[in-house]
Amino acid sequence: MKKLILMLFLFILTACQESGELKPQEPLWGRESCARCRMVLSEKRYAVQRVLSNGDIHFYDDLNCALQHKHDEDKGTLYVHPHGDEKWVLAEQVKYQSGLRTPMNSGYGAVTEGGDISFSEIQEKFKE
Repeated sequence: MKKLILMLFLFILTACQESGELKPQEPLWGRESCARCRMVLSEKRYAVQRVLSNGDIHFYDDLNCALQHKHDEDKGTLYVHPHGDEKWVLAEQVKYQSGLRTPMNSGYGAVTEGGDISFSEIQEKFKE
């Protein structure tokens, strides 16, 4: 029953978006699970979301999950929730800090200041 209510809520949330404008949304922190590993989203500073062209949104608890989750036809747009910022930003617009203790042990998190690696470098690192 809870899953049905959650799915209905997400459907309504998606349906209320203005047409043609796909924006990142807030997950239900502590309730929504990662689209790849199914761990509950709890740490904003490591969260990632993929907004697909059809309006679907996939949330991830770690950058590793977002980059390893296969989307062959619609890669969508990746947004991250950088440490030190309260809003979602495009993954390409921030730097990443290495050596962090992240939910799925990727070791990388988006940051608003500092950072030692770009998004394109992270993508190369996580290619299979």
